[in-house]
Amino acid sequence: MLFKKRTSISTPEKDTNSTAFSTVSSISDHIPTPVEDVNPLSYSFGPFSVVILILQGLVGTGIFATPGTILKLMGSVGSTYVLWITCFFIPLFSSYLYIEFAGYFPKRNGGDVAYLEAAYPRPKFLVPTVYAAISVVLSFTTSSALAFGRYVLLAADAEVTTWHYRGIAIGALTFACIIIALNTNAALKLQNLLGIIKVLFMLFICVLGWVILAGGTRVQDPKASFRNMWEGTTTDGNNITKSIINVVFSYGGYRYAFGVVAEFVGGKTKDGSPVDEELHHRKLMKTYGIYVPVSLFVIFILYILMITSYYASAPPEEIKNSGMSVASLLFENAFNNKHATTFLDVMVAFSAFGHLLTAIISHSRGLRECGRQGVLPFPKFWTSTKPFNTPLGPIFITWLVNFIMIIAPPAGVAYQFIVDMGSYSGYIFTLCAICGLLTVRRDRRLKGLGNKGHYLPLPAIIILLLFEIMVIVMAFIPPKEGLKGSNGQIFYATYPIVTIGLIILCVIYYFVWRYTLPNLGGYVHREVIYRGENGEIGNTIVKVKLDDLEQWDKEHSTDDNGVGIVEELGSISSSSLQRDTVFVEKNSVESK
Repeated sequence: MLFKKRTSISTPEKDTNSTAFSTVSSISDHIPTPVEDVNPLSYSFGPFSVVILILQGLVGTGIFATPGTILKLMGSVGSTYVLWITCFFIPLFSSYLYIEFAGYFPKRNGGDVAYLEAAYPRPKFLVPTVYAAISVVLSFTTSSALAFGRYVLLAADAEVTTWHYRGIAIGALTFACIIIALNTNAALKLQNLLGIIKVLFMLFICVLGWVILAGGTRVQDPKASFRNMWEGTTTDGNNITKSIINVVFSYGGYRYAFGVVAEFVGGKTKDGSPVDEELHHRKLMKTYGIYVPVSLFVIFILYILMITSYYASAPPEEIKNSGMSVASLLFENAFNNKHATTFLDVMVAFSAFGHLLTAIISHSRGLRECGRQGVLPFPKFWTSTKPFNTPLGPIFITWLVNFIMIIAPPAGVAYQFIVDMGSYSGYIFTLCAICGLLTVRRDRRLKGLGNKGHYLPLPAIIILLLFEIMVIVMAFIPPKEGLKGSNGQIFYATYPIVTIGLIILCVIYYFVWRYTLPNLGGYVHREVIYRGENGEIGNTIVKVKLDDLEQWDKEHSTDDNGVGIVEELGSISSSSLQRDTVFVEKNSVESK
């Protein structure tokens, strides 16, 4: 088997992330943030919702347009099939990477934010600080909102102007955030309904392709694209690399499902009795270990069939030069009917909104985990789940950042530059996550914990590493258009340089905050675990003057790791709040 389950042959220690403990863990235990054994966000995500999260994350609007772009870059139909088939293995391998992480940390939401924190506990607070800053500044879901606005205008046969579709995008973003903030179950029901509609529409396109190939439509020569399939194949390495990146990106989005791992159903019993941790873990790993890759494979098959339908609707040259999306060209050639193209625009708008819902749900959980780590100011704002058992603070920040992104940057180069920065930072963090899995495995092996759940073979990890390195390096290779790139306005490598510069700036801030300021100010940092009114558990940092240190430690039962305990966040009154992570489980709070 390529992806197999492993168990340790040594006598394992207790896995401190899966069960509650009454002791403070060391830094090397990979539990920087206290685990919420009973999740205050509740447990709303069952197997079906996880599958729909995968679907909504992968299928936005790209599959309705990207195949035409890939054909232009690659030159031939045959070469595009090779890419769509072979590039599927990148997200497939990557999904198993996150499945393995989920097996190690089943009670942590947030995906990358939790896994990177566990993989890089030293220097203390460095990775959480950098990730939190970049996540707040550069994590966007605006593309789905803007696409929704455009397709709504197209469906209404209205003029598509910048501020018209931006206005609709703001409305869609606001509505999505409100429903997610008020009721997670209601948001999931809407997401699941849109997911079912999306699958039916994708199947409709697949069947339409078969009808076209059978000669059942007005398309004159449905097999034109499949003659001389390799004619015109490009040898331009830049075009091939761009195509690979675009195809892999079209398979992206599965990670949204890993942002809600801790909310998987069964984490709490109805009568309040103790949960069977092993049974819950098995159900979790069955859902993520089986349903996630199966869902990816089903979507892969649908993609190939949809692309075949696009190619059946027109010869390659018409697809390249039509100026229309491949889906629009398909409906135009197959039906030549205004109602049909309107139907297409409505379905793509639904698809975009479904993706928007999924992105906000997952991203808000990631921001909440950043807040629980203690790396953001005002911890109660980030971690509180009152009054609706939803992360209102992170949802508001998600809305605010994306609202600014919709209205502030001028359309064109400036907007694309900011979006490219967000994508590029994502590739860097993914590379760190891949390397981080190896460090987590090493530390677990040294402790005799073994491997829980699915295990991704090393050759697959190497493939993922090489791909991420290729994407990161490719941003610095000059395009054939010259140093100003295809837009002809700014230096082609500006966005990777600025992104890396921003990360370096965060690192510099960390060292100043962590070491320089305490030395100059005559104080030390102390970590504090707090409990919120709704059962939230998190961590924050306080500054304690050296003269007051001994008394402060006595009052807060500080342990050898510099971790103190308070029952309520409001009781931290003697110090100004800062940021940090902590290494205590929920029962540690109770036992203290």
